[in-house]
Amino acid sequence: MEIGLVKPKEALANWDEAKIKVANFKSRTLNALFSVATNEEFKKISSTETATEAWTILQTTFEGTKAIKDLKLQMLMTSFEEIKMKEDETFDEFYAKLKDIVNSAFNLGDHIPEPKIVREELKSLRRDFMPR
Repeated sequence: MEIGLVKPKEALANWDEAKIKVANFKSRTLNALFSVATNEEFKKISSTETATEAWTILQTTFEGTKAIKDLKLQMLMTSFEEIKMKEDETFDEFYAKLKDIVNSAFNLGDHIPEPKIVREELKSLRRDFMPR
């Protein structure tokens, strides 16, 4: 049962302590989402009555649907597999690019194992980094 705003016919006096606690928690949660939302995000969630509803809207906005999420992951994995260190690029710049791809994949729910990351680093380095 989702407890939202108090209905006019529903008297607060009829609520037990547990129901009041849950309603207060859900109200604070929704308020927290409203507080951290940008103006554009707030416009999308301002008419929601529950934190779950607001969270779903925000999640779809940022992550997209399952199909979009899968497409983003596929594009990231292609970028990961094709990354190469450029001639004018420092190792730190290259590593930052690689970690950005790895972190983006993690944020979309895909974990790239450390050994695979190390293999990709070694494979992608310029010749002047290779042992002679």
